[in-house]
Amino acid sequence: MRTFFLGVISAAALFGVWGVAHGRGQAGGPAAQAAAAPKDKAAYFATADIHGIWKDLEARQVINKRVLEGGAYSINIRIVKEGDAPLVHASSADVWVMMEGTATAITGGALVDGKKRPNVDDEAGSAIRGGMEQALKPGDVLYVPPGVPHGFKDVKGFRAYLIRFDTK
Repeated sequence: MRTFFLGVISAAALFGVWGVAHGRGQAGGPAAQAAAAPKDKAAYFATADIHGIWKDLEARQVINKRVLEGGAYSINIRIVKEGDAPLVHASSADVWVMMEGTATAITGGALVDGKKRPNVDDEAGSAIRGGMEQALKPGDVLYVPPGVPHGFKDVKGFRAYLIRFDTK
């Protein structure tokens, strides 16, 4: 298990300048085109480019941009806003790397009023009942396995890299 987490954290560091998003735009909108993950070389995005993507997302009022598509995994640039619906994924795990801002993660417990979202393995809800709370700040990493509800509150300037990967 330690090797697994070291691998995830290494991937987060390697792709940290890439960014986050489910590639669905705000509120599950149309998917953005993401670059296919290279199979024969490394990929790199400069910090300045990532900050440019965050500015573009803000201007367009979009919360996600998928920047790398690997089939069983994706790397995304993500803006989390207060009031974003909590989610639970059936067969994928999330690794959040908080880059800017602060928030409180709520994980575990039970998703309230969960509804399956089309074309994804997500279920979205109105709240989480009985979850654990954890303050997040820049540099923190949050791992969320499949089947675990997760959401955020007290969100202030939350910018993160999100690495999502299939586990089943």
